[in-house]
Amino acid sequence: MLSAGSWGTTLAKVLADAGSDVTIHARRPEVVAEINVRHQNARYLPDVVLPDRLRATADPLEALAGARHPNTVEGP
Repeated sequence: MLSAGSWGTTLAKVLADAGSDVTIHARRPEVVAEINVRHQNARYLPDVVLPDRLRATADPLEALAGARHPNTVEGP
């Protein structure tokens, strides 16, 4: 998943809740750490706990590695 904004994080959560291992790309290292360590993306989904199957990386190629169904979500 390329986008750790509100839509990208939400879609990644839905896919992870459905049983998929999901890697999401975030540009900012602090967002990567927050998703991987605290299982949250407080800026966009402050009260949501993200599943263990969802992890983040700052490397877009790593986020796409092995992806069977790569997705990108763009804002306005």
